Amino acid sequence: MKILYDHQVYSLLKYGGITRYFCELMKNLPAEYQFTLSLIFSDNYYLHDNKNIFKIIDLLPNKLFKGKHFIRERLYFLNQIYSKHNILLGNFDLFHPTFYDNYFLKLLKKPYIITVHDLNEFIFKDTYYYKHTSLMPQMEKVIRKANRIISISENTKLDIIKYFSIDPEKIDVIYHGFNRRVNTTIGKNKVVDAFGKYILFVGQRIQYKNFNFFAEAISKLLKRESELKLICVGTPFTKEENEFLLKLGILNQTYALNVDDGTLNELYTNALVFVYPSLYEGFGMPILEAYANNCPVCLSNSSCFPEIAQNAGVFFDPKNQDSILSAIEKVVYNNDYAKTIIKAGRNRLESFSWEKATKETISSYNKAI
Repeated sequence: MKILYDHQVYSLLKYGGITRYFCELMKNLPAEYQFTLSLIFSDNYYLHDNKNIFKIIDLLPNKLFKGKHFIRERLYFLNQIYSKHNILLGNFDLFHPTFYDNYFLKLLKKPYIITVHDLNEFIFKDTYYYKHTSLMPQMEKVIRKANRIISISENTKLDIIKYFSIDPEKIDVIYHGFNRRVNTTIGKNKVVDAFGKYILFVGQRIQYKNFNFFAEAISKLLKRESELKLICVGTPFTKEENEFLLKLGILNQTYALNVDDGTLNELYTNALVFVYPSLYEGFGMPILEAYANNCPVCLSNSSCFPEIAQNAGVFFDPKNQDSILSAIEKVVYNNDYAKTIIKAGRNRLESFSWEKATKETISSYNKAI
């Protein structure tokens, strides 16, 4: 079988879970499943980290500069032309677009499969973050017209059925994998060591991530424990966020860091607890990252979280601050209990591998054609 993947996410993103997902999928395909990635230009980290497999040109410097966004748009346009060219050539059996731009629908004469990672645009369509999106009509069209659909969790499958009335038999649930070796020793990273005891938050801090509500919930704990800190991996705090943290009285104990994968692993390994307070996620890759680095997990009892974590985490109601604080305190103040959660996480991690995900994806490919 020959599979054609398109350019979309690799033209848009330097990092991100979706780009890692497709990279791992292509890397793990057996030799008899040939693939083509319709892409010329990209600065994506995961592709360039596998230069022996992916031959991609990077014309975008790491530093921000005026006009960089314009250059990325031009490169996106060129990559899309190349994708259209490969679609029209037709030298493939199955098409797997990497996102929801429906540019290919009028060109494609072969079956295609789409992976749905979440339906945030529909679930949170009235929030500030999503209310201006123009992606929803394209998403719906691409999902409805697909020959087959991959959902990354049972919870997301239910959302697909709910919003689009798709036949459940058309949807395959395939969990993400995870290949990193579990850390057994604590490393020595000067950036990490400087913080002492800390709680870890990873990811964007947009509305459905529930960061402000979570920060307010643990402000009592941070005030009580003056040496304890909150480390947030992601973009720098905005002016509004700094003002909010100052009002809570925890600005001097809260840090925002943009780090590489190695430092992120160390942050997980050294954290007292990783907290995932989101109102909704499609899968939740940071859960597995925490498991892999011997970090106990406290997380929401909503969306996919109970499905992915099962018994390997301390659950809380993400809309109840007392519930959030109580769950975190169970781990922070009880080392034996934290060790139990860590052990459960390592056991749960065994259920996720890219080899298994790829094998199940191949089965879905065969159903699609």
